[in-house]
Amino acid sequence: MKKLSFTLLILGLLFSQLFRIVFNLNNGFEFHHITVKLLPIADYAGKASPQLFLTSTIIGYIAFVIFGIINTNKIKSPDIFKSALIFTFIAILVSFFEFTSILEDINGTFQGKHFRIGWLLFLLGLWIFSKKYFIKKKS
Repeated sequence: MKKLSFTLLILGLLFSQLFRIVFNLNNGFEFHHITVKLLPIADYAGKASPQLFLTSTIIGYIAFVIFGIINTNKIKSPDIFKSALIFTFIAILVSFFEFTSILEDINGTFQGKHFRIGWLLFLLGLWIFSKKYFIKKKS
């Protein structure tokens, strides 16, 4: 589980913040380009923005959701249960936000809204990961 958790964290970071496939879906799949660059720690456009394209950030968020589900176990890890539960909830929330953007683009009503917090999710996930696998419990 340690390797899988770390792999999911890295995939989440790569696809949500560093490696972006830019596309639209309103006239079928329309590929624009691939970018590799560091994005800001947080970027939010609730209703509209000049960025009228979709990105592959939802792939990273899905990796974060899977990481959260794997590490949310009250019996095996009671010390990180609440943190992992909050992490999973936030990851599901931003995944849902990106999913609604995809649906809006398919319906032709997309106005550029996005919610990009991949760095924050990665750092919170890394904290959960280190607390679960590396920090020794006091006896």
